[in-house]
Amino acid sequence: MMRNIVIIPCAGSGSRFNSVIPKQYLPLLDKTVLDWTLQAFLRVKQISAIYVVCQADDSYIEDYKLKYSTVSFLAYGGETRAATVTNALDIINANNDDWILVHDAARCCVDPSDIEKMIVSLEGAAIGGILASKATDTLKQVDIDGNIIATIDRSSTYQAQTPQMFRYGLLKSALVKCRNANMNVTDEASAVEFLGKTVKIVESDNCNLKVTYPQDLLMAECIIKNRNKEE
Repeated sequence: MMRNIVIIPCAGSGSRFNSVIPKQYLPLLDKTVLDWTLQAFLRVKQISAIYVVCQADDSYIEDYKLKYSTVSFLAYGGETRAATVTNALDIINANNDDWILVHDAARCCVDPSDIEKMIVSLEGAAIGGILASKATDTLKQVDIDGNIIATIDRSSTYQAQTPQMFRYGLLKSALVKCRNANMNVTDEASAVEFLGKTVKIVESDNCNLKVTYPQDLLMAECIIKNRNKEE
């Protein structure tokens, strides 16, 4: 039976957030950013295992090990996201046809219902897909000097999110080939696309934001408060 295995890269320093504390460990309401992320996946019954991949010298992760006995923590973070995910794939026990869902630790507003929708939508797919939201702003392409050179048709443009869900064997092969080709891919879909594969979109909304800058934390707080009211 195929399994749905979650990998959460948690090895980033969050330099763009300009905080001493990595953004995934920052307080958010009565929890932390990572708490909200983990608890979203723990609510999805189709998930077989969750792996959090951090740096070996991560001093924050011990508290989470005590709180989450069903989550596995791997101290094998790499220099890049792709390296961190590849390290995890090398370690975990998975079959080639198992599904791997890679999710940003700082994407704490992911809705469990969207995770479930993704699993159901892609369970019969050969390749996999990603959560993504339709672009709503007018998009401009610029040159190195900041001059607009083109307006991009947003009707066929999506903003990539996570989870990104692919078969274990395919994802591992894609990331290794990108590494060997010295390609710096910023998400798993890019690596799979490099193999010439077609990646599906599972539509989400803009609430599934990634905490990258201080203002994102305020937005995440509003989203979670509103969602809790609805529940």
